[in-house]
Amino acid sequence: MSTLSTLKTLTLALAIAINRTQATVVVPYVSYIGPGPLGVPNEFVRNPVNESGGMFQGRFGIHLAIGAPPQHVWVAPHFYDSETYVKSASLCENSTQIEICESGYSGIFAANESSTFEGSNGSSFGRDTVSGFDAVPDLKNDEFKFGIQTTDEPNFVGQDWGTLGLGPNSTFLQTFFPGKEQVGIYYTGGNSTHGKPAHSIPPRPLVIYELEFDGYNQSHFMGDKFTQPIGPPSPLSNSSNPFTLNVTSIVVGRKEILGGDSYIATVDLSGRTSNIFPSSVYKSFVDATGAAIINGMPAYDIHNLPSTSIPDELYNLTISFINGNRGFTVTIPQEFYISYIQGLDPDHAVANILNADDPLVKQSWPDKGPVIALNQLMFTSYIGIDHAAGEWWLARAVHPWDEPANNNTAEPKENAAAGGIGDNLRKAMGAAAAFATAVVLLC
Repeated sequence: MSTLSTLKTLTLALAIAINRTQATVVVPYVSYIGPGPLGVPNEFVRNPVNESGGMFQGRFGIHLAIGAPPQHVWVAPHFYDSETYVKSASLCENSTQIEICESGYSGIFAANESSTFEGSNGSSFGRDTVSGFDAVPDLKNDEFKFGIQTTDEPNFVGQDWGTLGLGPNSTFLQTFFPGKEQVGIYYTGGNSTHGKPAHSIPPRPLVIYELEFDGYNQSHFMGDKFTQPIGPPSPLSNSSNPFTLNVTSIVVGRKEILGGDSYIATVDLSGRTSNIFPSSVYKSFVDATGAAIINGMPAYDIHNLPSTSIPDELYNLTISFINGNRGFTVTIPQEFYISYIQGLDPDHAVANILNADDPLVKQSWPDKGPVIALNQLMFTSYIGIDHAAGEWWLARAVHPWDEPANNNTAEPKENAAAGGIGDNLRKAMGAAAAFATAVVLLC
């Protein structure tokens, strides 16, 4: 399996049921991640797959229902773009495997099949009835403006999906939440905090994280905010992404691998899951964890990885940032970023860590240079974005697995802060191992 194909199979996935007070409006980022009961229901699919052949459709993103009758697409949030785009059904017309083409775009839309679509000649934009399918409370607008992409995008990881523009002057925010250009990102551990869709085993869909609109949910974070300005983009990123962090320390297990230097990293809030390290730091990571390199990624014999029964020996990944005299630290556990990937030897796992100087990474990743992934941040942090104020921030997230058993205090348990992982979460992660390694082929 090529590095690019491997990157396109990676997804965040844990199945841990939690129940928290919801924000004013909650919109989950979901995935359907496999065949049968894990797969996307046929009522949401234009071209169902014959799963007896070993293939299946998958979906990632924010579930939108568009038009009459409703057509279902999933779009990836983009926090620096203003418009929403969906993929046109015409992109798959000449495909020899139209169902796999549809899956690769995470759903497609045919304007001519919607009785309520209003478009104009020569424009890629139109208006139609759009609803947030899993939103609580319901979100619906009968004249939502969006674009329809009829040509292929560059072959970047995650760029072949539609996009939900949540940047400055966002059409989505102005339509549904006028005057409130704020978005919160909260990791749910694999299930919805608000009970929709209803909990099931296996979860269908899997709720990766939740977007919070119309105000931040104050019960989801605590302590001081680590605030950063939005923009301008890092010169190294070669994109319009204005979210960056100054990385000052990287510890894998108990070993510092940054070596006293620091660097600016672009922050990928789109849902892609790979941290991209400078070449020297990547090599230090490989040395510190004793990894081999398979298809450009650090790989391990699963029998030689540190065991969760000896927490001090785990390759938990801790990254620290600084802004002026303020610092912030985030940790992601070994079990979350080192996992078995479909297509490799079942006795091996790979780390979701990439080398910024790898030619294929340069070719296939939209943000160039070092990157900090969303999952590295949100595992122990709440993320707030405020376009009106021109800033974004991190604060320590409050999760049920961090709370004392009596629930009488908001203080987290020992070792459950940004620099450590609580024992309750370890137990929950063990129960969710099947989902932590789940993958879906998108191409």
